[in-house]
Amino acid sequence: MHTRKKILVFSDWFLPGYKAGGPIRSLANLVHSLDIDFWIVTRITDHHSTQPYEGIQRGAWTQHRANVQVCYVDQKDVTALFVKKILKEQSFHYIYFNSLFSPIFTLLPLRTARAMGMAERCVLAPRGMLKPGALSIKSKKKKIFLFVSRLLGWFNNIRWHATNEQEKQEIKHHYGKSCTVFVAPNLASIMDSNDEPVEKESGSLRLVSIARISAEKGIREAIQFLKCAELKTGVECAFFGTQQDEAYLNECKQLASQIEGARISFPGEIAPEEIPNALQNAHFFYMATWGENFGHAIAEALQHGKPVIISDRTPWRNLKTANAGWDLPLEEKSFTEILRVSHSMNQAEYNVWSNGAKSYGHAHANDPRHLQSYYSLFA
Repeated sequence: MHTRKKILVFSDWFLPGYKAGGPIRSLANLVHSLDIDFWIVTRITDHHSTQPYEGIQRGAWTQHRANVQVCYVDQKDVTALFVKKILKEQSFHYIYFNSLFSPIFTLLPLRTARAMGMAERCVLAPRGMLKPGALSIKSKKKKIFLFVSRLLGWFNNIRWHATNEQEKQEIKHHYGKSCTVFVAPNLASIMDSNDEPVEKESGSLRLVSIARISAEKGIREAIQFLKCAELKTGVECAFFGTQQDEAYLNECKQLASQIEGARISFPGEIAPEEIPNALQNAHFFYMATWGENFGHAIAEALQHGKPVIISDRTPWRNLKTANAGWDLPLEEKSFTEILRVSHSMNQAEYNVWSNGAKSYGHAHANDPRHLQSYYSLFA
């Protein structure tokens, strides 16, 4: 008789949270898509919040959907004793960790599982944290962590989850060529979108960006490229995203104020269910990011028929050949050229790109091979 798989998950954040961005979306799409039972242990607060979620009981298993149970806890609740108790309650096929550096929701439960002889059942997803761009932030601290974790063998004999070949190489570079690494791409939310291409005249350009207002997301660069494109008229750009770095936000606003004839706004953070509305009237999705492990907002924009103008530092590559947009070197010349091309597009030209984006986005989101790679990960 076939035994249904049971996976225990430790993650700093999960739904209904959204402020931590990609890692929440990645985990939600994973557990919502697979025919596997998941038990998720997570915080009872959202990222950078001390306010518990409303109507949720702390420390009890709550049914999120038919195959997903969630236990929302305070950080202080997560002790070795607590983890041991959960691991003894029932037999889990695998224990999945949705972060590399989290002391409470990865290192502590992983150490406890290892002490109980379960290292080979542990699966760790670094979620882009081994990318050079990510490691450059608080780099000294991270270098020490990588050194100590290798020295003490914290991650020996576990199974790693990379979301692409590049991340697989990053894991092997830091933790040795003999690591067991499975590649399973991030799963995109499947959008039920029948959007027709929006109205587009030559000389008008409406852009939308959905990303944290921070240096690694390249917001300042995106504004600088717009300034250098000198489009003069008919330009609107809305930068949606959490605004935790006030100095950086002010720097971006100051630069934006120097662009003649452009309406640039910073509407603040946006809940996932509001994203379709934010995309609705835009012509293009725009993001000069320094690095993305996936880019859920990019996946969503494509499915809504919004061609993307992004850097080549994401997994979304060779977009031009599919008429889905452009993945460009992070330099002024490339971006200004495409911004001018986009600005001058008429309706007939734009329709080709909008339809191309939608076809490409839906083909990626519905690719059955992506799901199969997860069943191999948890086989």
